[in-house]
Amino acid sequence: MARRLLLPLLPALLLALAAGCGYQLRGMDGAMSGWRDLRLQIPQSEPGFNSLLRRRLETAGITLHAAADPAAREYPLLSIGSETFSGRPASATVLARAAQVTLRLSLRIQLVDDGQTLIDGENLTVERTYYQDLRNIAGNREEAELLRSEMRQELAAQILRRIEAAGR
Repeated sequence: MARRLLLPLLPALLLALAAGCGYQLRGMDGAMSGWRDLRLQIPQSEPGFNSLLRRRLETAGITLHAAADPAAREYPLLSIGSETFSGRPASATVLARAAQVTLRLSLRIQLVDDGQTLIDGENLTVERTYYQDLRNIAGNREEAELLRSEMRQELAAQILRRIEAAGR
């Protein structure tokens, strides 16, 4: 009898335990502690990353303002530098062709609040290595673009984590 009563409650109990230990689904960052508004200064040369970062910050509950907006001078300024993308061979074949390629994407961030530097020009970097198929050059290019897109998402996640850590 008690078993029949407790069995339906088991999933709810497990869910409560998982939530209590801080478990959350990947990508479900929720609202960030400490920040409600930020001024954002980002180069226009990176439109894909620009829109991705804006979307991630707004999803985290942060209202964004233009860096030059005089009405928003009391909010912290988040400055994002230009992204630097590079690729280099990681290993070679017997014929001295690249078998593996390492891609590296990095950018510099700075967060200043009321004259106080919270993040002082920190470089954030993401690296990925992939195998290059010497018979499929078009596929290699597509794979590199896909990896670059994933690397941009990882950089945006790193920026969110750094901002949250600076807000504590």
